[in-house]
Amino acid sequence: MTTISLALIVSAFGAVAVTTVIPAAAASVANPSDSKLTVMWTGDTSSASNFQPSRQTSSPHYKDFKNLSISVAQTTGIIDQAIRVRVAGFAGTKSQTLGVSNAQNFLQAMQCWGDDPKAADFYKTCQWGGRNSSGTQTANDVYRDNLLRVAPKYNGASSASTVDNPFVLVSGKVIPGKEVIVDGVNQYPILNYFSPSTTNEVSSARVGADGTGFFDFETQSSDQAPQLGCGTAQHLRCWLVIVPRGSHFGGLGADGFDCSDYADPKKGYRALTYGQSNSLQGGSPVNPKCDYFNNRVVIPLDFTPTGVTCPVGGSEFRLSGSQLMVGAMSSWQPSLCQNIKSTFSFATNPDSIARSNLIGTSPSSPQLTFSSYPVSSEELQTENERSDLAIAKIAYAPVAISSVVLAFNAEFPNGRQERLVITPRLMAKLLTQSYPFTVPSSTGDPDKTSAHLSTAARKYSYWNSDPDFRKANPENYRAFDQQNPSIVLPGPSGADAIRQVWRWILADKDAVSFLDGNADPDGMTINPYYLPKGDPKAVVPWYFDEKKNYIDTPVQRQVGLTNLDGSPQKLSSLKLDLFPKDDESLLPFKLGEEKSRFDTIQFSPYAVDFLAAARQTFRGDPNSRTLWDSTKQIAAGEFGAWVSTGVQAPGSKFMITVIDSNSAARYGMSTAAVTVPNSNTPVESTNSSMSAALVALKPTGVRAVQQVDPSAIPSDGYPMTIVTYAAVNMSKTTDVSRPLISKMLRQVTTSGQVPGSEIGELPSGYLPLTDGLKAQGEKAAADVAAFVPTVITDITDAPPSVDSAPYATDDYVGPVAIRTASVTGAPASTGTGAGTGATDPVISANDNSANAGDMTPASSAGPIERSGLFIALAVGLLGFLVAPVFLRRRFF
Repeated sequence: MTTISLALIVSAFGAVAVTTVIPAAAASVANPSDSKLTVMWTGDTSSASNFQPSRQTSSPHYKDFKNLSISVAQTTGIIDQAIRVRVAGFAGTKSQTLGVSNAQNFLQAMQCWGDDPKAADFYKTCQWGGRNSSGTQTANDVYRDNLLRVAPKYNGASSASTVDNPFVLVSGKVIPGKEVIVDGVNQYPILNYFSPSTTNEVSSARVGADGTGFFDFETQSSDQAPQLGCGTAQHLRCWLVIVPRGSHFGGLGADGFDCSDYADPKKGYRALTYGQSNSLQGGSPVNPKCDYFNNRVVIPLDFTPTGVTCPVGGSEFRLSGSQLMVGAMSSWQPSLCQNIKSTFSFATNPDSIARSNLIGTSPSSPQLTFSSYPVSSEELQTENERSDLAIAKIAYAPVAISSVVLAFNAEFPNGRQERLVITPRLMAKLLTQSYPFTVPSSTGDPDKTSAHLSTAARKYSYWNSDPDFRKANPENYRAFDQQNPSIVLPGPSGADAIRQVWRWILADKDAVSFLDGNADPDGMTINPYYLPKGDPKAVVPWYFDEKKNYIDTPVQRQVGLTNLDGSPQKLSSLKLDLFPKDDESLLPFKLGEEKSRFDTIQFSPYAVDFLAAARQTFRGDPNSRTLWDSTKQIAAGEFGAWVSTGVQAPGSKFMITVIDSNSAARYGMSTAAVTVPNSNTPVESTNSSMSAALVALKPTGVRAVQQVDPSAIPSDGYPMTIVTYAAVNMSKTTDVSRPLISKMLRQVTTSGQVPGSEIGELPSGYLPLTDGLKAQGEKAAADVAAFVPTVITDITDAPPSVDSAPYATDDYVGPVAIRTASVTGAPASTGTGAGTGATDPVISANDNSANAGDMTPASSAGPIERSGLFIALAVGLLGFLVAPVFLRRRFF
C-alpha cells in the first residue's frame, strides 16, 4: 500500500479542504484490512510481544488478568478513525453500592507517542487527564480519581506538594498534570491541549458476564492531536495502551492515599492497602504511585504519514464540492498524484455553492466540482450567473454512490443498543423540534419550556414513550427508556445529501401530514414554529415583554415560517437542502447571575460538517452550551458566558446524527434502519440495499444526471442512496488541464471503484459504480479530452443553456464558444516549474499562533496553520461566496 497524508481544513463557514499528497519515494506498508492483532496478557507470541511489560506471578493482579486477551481490528494505515477493540478471558464488570457503575473488572485505554513502550517514563507520553475538566468528576462511571494523573491529595492548586505527573508533548514541552495557580487563578493546563470534547481516552469499557466485550477507540493523527504527533515523520508509529482494571488495589508505598483517596468503610475509612482484594478500583491508570500501568497491553499503531508533499514538478489542480467525496478523495488523491503526477486538492463546500462556482468566470473559480444535482438556472441567484450558464458546456461524470445515514450512539447501563428503526414521521418530529427534549429546556421550569408543544408530546418523558417509536421498534423499544437522544445536525450550510433526507421524508404521506399540522394517530402535532405563519395553530405562549423581560402571565405570540417576501411558507412544499432550527425559545425565563439567555442554537449547535458530526456523536458530545460560567471572560473586563455542559458519560450516551455512510464506517457507528416511504419495511444502508435503490434513478434537470427518487424505491432499496457527479465546465478548461481532468475521471471511475482499503481504492461506505454509470464516466472523460473551445466576442451568439439540452455530454458535437479571452494556449497551475504561464491560485498557510502545533483542535480537522500544505481553493474566497447564502434557507 502507498503511504499518504491527509489534512482537513475547516473554514469559518464550514468548508473543508482535503489535500492528500504522496512522498516521492513512498514506502509500502501492510494492508490495513490484514493488520488485525491479538495480544495475550501472558505467554504472548504475537508480533507485539516485545512491547509488553514482563508479567510477575507474584503480582496481586496476576490471577485477574492471566487469561486476558486483547484483539484490535486494525493496526496499520491508521488515520483519524475508530478501531474496534475486543476483550476475552476477563471477568464481568461489577458495580459498587456507592454508585460507581464500573467498580471492578473493566478496561481503560489511551493513545501514547513515546518511542519506547518499555521506558520507565513512557506513561508521561500518554494522553490521559482530559476528562478531569474542572478538577472533579461528576459522572459515576468510575471512581473520580481515575480521571486524574495524580492522587487527589496532590491535585489541588493550593497544595504545597511538588508531586506531579506531567504530560510530555511530542515537542518535548512538559505540561503539569495537576491544577496550578496562574496569576492568582486556578488552572488545569492540560485542558489547553486536550479536553473532554477532544480527548480520546476511554475511562471505562465494560466487560460482559462471560468475560468478553468490545469498545471502539478513536485514533488521532497529528491533524487531530498535534500534541501526540502521530503520523509525522518522527512518529509514524504510536501506541494504543490498554490498562485492565481488576479487583485488587494497586496503590504502592505505605500510604494508599498516594494512589487513590478512596477510604475503605470496612476499615474505618482508612486507605486501601496494596493488593487488597475485592477492592473498588481507585486511582489513575497513569499515576506512578499506583502499579496499574504495569499491567498494560501495548498495541502498535502505524499511522498514515501526515504533512508530506507530492513529487517535485507536479502540477496542482483544484476540486471542490460535496462532503460525500471526502472519504473517496482521501483514498484517490495519493494514487492520482502518483499516476498522473498532479496534486488534486479537494475542498468541500455546499453543493449549491459548488455549482455556482463552477459556472463562475473568475480565474480563481474551479473547473471541476462535485455535487449530486446539475447546475440549473432555477438555483442561480443572479442574471450574470444565468448568462454564464447559458454559454457554459458542462460534462457530468458519475463518480460515487453512497448514502445518507442516521447514525447513533446508544450506550446505556443495560448495554449498548445497535438496532434502531426510524420512520419518516419520526424523523420529521425530530427535525421540527416537536418533542420536549428537542427544544431548550430547564429543570427549573420544565412545564413552561415545552408549553408550546402539543399535549401529547408533553406526556412523552422519553422518546420511546411515543407510540410511533414503539411501533417502529416493537422488539427493543424498552431498551431506550434510559435517556433521550441528543440530536447533532450538520449545518447551517446546505448539502445535496441533506436534500435527500428531506426527499425521503416528503415521499411519505404520514410524514407530510404531520408537517402540514395534522395530528398523528395519538394526537401529537408539529411544533408551531414550523407551521406557515398565519396558520391558526402557529401561536405559542410567550413569557417576555417587548424588551425581553420575563412576565408571569404569557401572551399568545404569532409565529411560523415565511418566505423572503413575508408570505407564509409551507414546509412540505419546499425542497430543502439544510436543517432549519426555527424554535425561538429562550432560557432561563428569569435572569439571575446570567447576563443573557441561551437559544436553540446554543442548546443544540450545528456540527460543521458530516465528519465533525460523526466524531462528535462517536465521542458522545452534544456540545450543548447551556451551562452559565460567570468566570468565562468574553471580552476585556467582561465575564460570563454559556459554555458546554460536557460529554456524556460512558454507559449514559444517546446521540443521533445525520452523516454520510463513509463517515459512519470510518467511526464504526451504528446506523438506523429507515422505513421505505408509505410502508413499514425497515431497510439498513448496505451495499445490497444501495444497489437495489438504483432502480429508482430518475432524471433531474439534465438527463445525464440521474438521482435516486425515494418515492420510487423498491422494498429492499435504501431510500437515501445518492449518486455524486463530477461536473466539468469544459468552457473554462485549458490545453493543460483537460488531459489531467480526463485522466482523473478515467481513473476514479475504473480502478477507483475497486472496494478496498489500499490507496486508490474505494473505501467502506461506498458502492462501486454500475457498468452503465462507468460508461457514462468514460463518455464524459472522452468529451473533456476532445473539447476544443473557440472565442467569440458577442455573447448573443452563445448556444442555449445546458438546462435546455436533454443531455449534457452526449449531445456534445463540437467546439463551444466562450465569452472570455481564449484559453486554448493557457498553461495550467504548476507545483515547481511544470508548465508555464497562467497559474491557478493557491494559498500558503503559515502557523502564527502560540502553541498551535501542540493543541487538539475541537473542530472536525486539523487547522490550516498546522497543515503545511498549499490549499488549491481559497478558503477566504469560499467565505465571501458562501456567507450570503449559507444562512438563508435554500429550496429549489
